Amino acid sequence: MGNAVELYFVKTLEGTAVGGVCWPEGIVIATAGDANVIAHEVLHDCGLEDIYTVENPGGSDPNPVSGPVSAERVPADWGGGYYPPGLTQRELITRLIMRSGGFGPEPPLSVSVCLPRGTVYGWRNAGGGTGRTLGNAGVGQSAVRRNPGSY
Repeated sequence: MGNAVELYFVKTLEGTAVGGVCWPEGIVIATAGDANVIAHEVLHDCGLEDIYTVENPGGSDPNPVSGPVSAERVPADWGGGYYPPGLTQRELITRLIMRSGGFGPEPPLSVSVCLPRGTVYGWRNAGGGTGRTLGNAGVGQSAVRRNPGSY
């Protein structure tokens, strides 16, 4: 172990619509999962984290990420015109392979395929808890800390 990726394919994950989970013992993919889910979970195994477009998807005020894309919000990927004029940070996050959830009027997860070079500004899990904090999330190539494998 340790140098192999263990993938388990199951019908459901505790009866939910979740497509996959990454645990130290291996990655579990449900029938609701697709190739994007497999890639997302393998990238978790490499050390990348989730990024969210909103803080509280179930609340009366979901508190979405606001504002336009800027150099401070995508520091390693700012290419002086790479992003179309008027693109919002929330729209950018929906393009990322490490985007989690599908909350509100957002494209399906299957169109989230981009892997940036560095961090991206958005809602991320705070420490080991369930709360979220707004800041640059390790969702890009610079956040890769290890080869995937079971530990």
